[in-house]
Amino acid sequence: MDLTWLDFSVARWQVFLLVFVRIIGVIAVSPFFGHRVIISQAKVGLGLVIAVTLFSSMPVHIEPETEFLPYLILVAKELILGMLFGYTARLVFFAVQFAGEIIGIDIGFGVVNIIDPLSAEQISVIATFKNLIAIVTFLAIDGHHVLLNALIESFHMLPLGGIHLSSGVGEGIIDMTAQVFIMAIQISAPVITALFLTSLALGIVARTVPQMNVFIVGFPLKIGVGVAMIMITLPLFQVVLIKLFSDIGPNLSLLLTQMQMP
Repeated sequence: MDLTWLDFSVARWQVFLLVFVRIIGVIAVSPFFGHRVIISQAKVGLGLVIAVTLFSSMPVHIEPETEFLPYLILVAKELILGMLFGYTARLVFFAVQFAGEIIGIDIGFGVVNIIDPLSAEQISVIATFKNLIAIVTFLAIDGHHVLLNALIESFHMLPLGGIHLSSGVGEGIIDMTAQVFIMAIQISAPVITALFLTSLALGIVARTVPQMNVFIVGFPLKIGVGVAMIMITLPLFQVVLIKLFSDIGPNLSLLLTQMQMP
């Protein structure tokens, strides 16, 4: 292992800071690592460990900047790359939470919000449940390994100082963000379909038997149908999650390709 990183020259510390900033940007926004339940000190410590490991084991081809403003621009670019990297990997979790919110509102849990332990935000019970399953599935299929491997690969595809921010990058991020709505529909479709058929049946009953209080009957019925469908479709939900998680690697490679110098 190359231990020349222990040289306390200003130039080498400038380069090390660029490596650390890219990594900490990924950690701050990425799934699992970026959740608020993990304290900031742990995130910084993990970032330092990864940065030291990478910096001491891979060649770095960049001339240190002697001017403050150009160096500050380099730091900003590395931070933007890291945060976009983590954001791209986290899109599936945004879709899972959105799908959970849709299902929760349709079931009637729209007013029953709890503090999500991962995001520290108030979201529906269903969204929290699906988020936890998504996290467990992500770790079970070694999604965090895929993320770390892609981060290491980013230093080969996009060396320090080789980041090019263009309109194509913004368009690519917008296109991937738009896929969140499609993924949310795919995740929630079975439960939403069952709840729609339940509402349709209740509407027919209300017209056929006007004296029946459909609201009193329908509320617990939709909760029962919704919860039952969520449990029945759990295996399908995991299959969809695995498929969506398998797209994280290609999406990250696409992002890196779009940010390469023309």
